Amino acid sequence: MPRRVLYLAWAPFFSGAERALILTLQSLDRARYSPSVLAGTDGEFVAQVRRLGIPCDVAELRPFDARHPFASSRSIASVLRAAIRHRASVIHANEVPSFQPGGYAARVLRIPSVTHVRFFDRGPGYRWFLRAGLTQAVFVSRNLMTHAAAESPAIFEGRSQVLYDAVEPQEGWSPAERARVRRELGLPHDRAIVAIAGQIAEIKGIWDFVDAIGLLAARGEEPSFAVLGDDLKSGGTVRRAMEERVAALGLSARVTFLGFRTDAPRIVQAFDVIAVPSHEEPLGNATLEAMAAGRPVVGTRVGGIPEMIVDGETGLLVPPSDPPALADAIGRLVHDQQLRARMSAAATQRARDTFGLAVHGRRLQALYDRLCAHTAPEAEPEGQLA
Repeated sequence: MPRRVLYLAWAPFFSGAERALILTLQSLDRARYSPSVLAGTDGEFVAQVRRLGIPCDVAELRPFDARHPFASSRSIASVLRAAIRHRASVIHANEVPSFQPGGYAARVLRIPSVTHVRFFDRGPGYRWFLRAGLTQAVFVSRNLMTHAAAESPAIFEGRSQVLYDAVEPQEGWSPAERARVRRELGLPHDRAIVAIAGQIAEIKGIWDFVDAIGLLAARGEEPSFAVLGDDLKSGGTVRRAMEERVAALGLSARVTFLGFRTDAPRIVQAFDVIAVPSHEEPLGNATLEAMAAGRPVVGTRVGGIPEMIVDGETGLLVPPSDPPALADAIGRLVHDQQLRARMSAAATQRARDTFGLAVHGRRLQALYDRLCAHTAPEAEPEGQLA
């Protein structure tokens, strides 16, 4: 019989963390580990989990709050009920803020507790959210793990490993298919298209991207640009501000806003180059999805991005907050089709070998095997599972 894993996800809106968990669920060998999910918010994430045929309940997930002790207790009770009902062998929180009720429930049930660490925080934040004590922390990049270990060594020492998020390989399109999708999206078919994809937020370097578009336009460069995604966190406020900025600079004819799409990983092939000009990025699904679609990425040297992009081989790295450098790198790839082709092949191979679903699932299940056997996690090279 497979062991059961209960996943906890706050999921206030659908973004990279939720997409990453969907792929983790798909990576599991159901004969070995059978997943169920407890989500803190109903919405797109819950719908996608249920479409996979995975049990998914909705209940409030909140850390302890002295002002609302009964609500906090209800969260722990909800996790306990779900873990007992699904006979969980492991409780795995998809992000640090979801961990606390799961950590307490795991202590009561005497089963391993795991949390993914997906975002940067300070020592007090880690200590608060992880106060229930954890068996294992799983980091999405080495950079993030190093940061967390420096902030809270007592929490993470001896129980930290890196497991890169998974990405789903994409079937290559024929030229006719690519032309068809571009028509459906309202994109030009006769020029290179550079896109920024994912959550629209200032921390993602959206204003640097807009400024780089302006610089390229001033040089007479001909690429078109696309924005794939939306600002779901604030109901589109930042996306509307971005549209207004593009219009004020006279760039509306060059930029197409495609909005949020559940098929975003598939339609990345409609573009030629992906820009990831983030100011902070623990890892980044947009980069992984671009690589899986065989698209070179121009990314910034921050966070986990250099762990994905091999500079000059699968893409180009530039300094953060540097629109001229971003524009130069984009222009280089737009004009050099042979370089794009070489990087495309290398990116596809790296996505499959390092970040593929099978690789992710095998390494995660090896971790569960160790935890369920009540053995200490084995050391990995440089403290990672990737």
